Amino acid sequence: MLKIVSYVPLLLLFTFGLRAETLVVASDVWCPYICNNKENPGILVDALIEIARVKKLDIRFKGVSLSRSITMAQHSKVDIVLAVTESHILNYKLQRSNHYFGGWYNDIYIRKSDDWTFDSQQDIEDFLNAGETLGIIDGYEYGSFIDKLKRKYSTKIYQASGLSPLENSINMLQKGRMSAFLDSRYNVEYVMKKNNVDNIIYAGSEGDFVPLFLGYSPTTSPEVINSIDNGLLIIRKRGILKAILEKYGVPDWQQSK
Repeated sequence: MLKIVSYVPLLLLFTFGLRAETLVVASDVWCPYICNNKENPGILVDALIEIARVKKLDIRFKGVSLSRSITMAQHSKVDIVLAVTESHILNYKLQRSNHYFGGWYNDIYIRKSDDWTFDSQQDIEDFLNAGETLGIIDGYEYGSFIDKLKRKYSTKIYQASGLSPLENSINMLQKGRMSAFLDSRYNVEYVMKKNNVDNIIYAGSEGDFVPLFLGYSPTTSPEVINSIDNGLLIIRKRGILKAILEKYGVPDWQQSK
């Protein structure tokens, strides 16, 4: 039986089997992948709990901003960072999962009262040149085009930080403190539905589907990485992952490849 040894917001200790080492997993709150909720802690948290159960691993989840989580993993102060891109892996010299654990789209949201659509990268530049502002999350990787915008329009790009940057950004967009916000549809739509937000709408996307991985510290053993990858295959084959995804109302990331 799963035993919760302790719980504070996004700080969980689960014990499985007799493993001497406890793997510390760090992430910010990015629902529905990682949530600050005891009963519904998020897709990746639920998936790792099931993988740990199958593989007899000890895992502790720790709530830290993504930028700090990655730096901690880089210096082996945590073992695993959730939901990172290939760019994160390369830039911070982390190891990565062989399989991916989630996916991302660069989706743009605006207030319903505004009249914009985004069909191309030039549309986004025109938007910023017109004096509007775009919100993103500090530490997230959005690709080369958004990186260029961050440099070229630094005063018009707001980068949210903290433990719950997505919810904070949606609140700011609702209040008109930014003109548009960029994040992945799965996450924005989930938070909007949970919080009964009805004055924000999808306005367009930039780029294609981006796989998300588990990022491992340089000192995490290949045995652990391979064991967790294999655990993902097991819970997918047994239908456990499907049940988790259905619980949060999110499609399987394999269908988005």
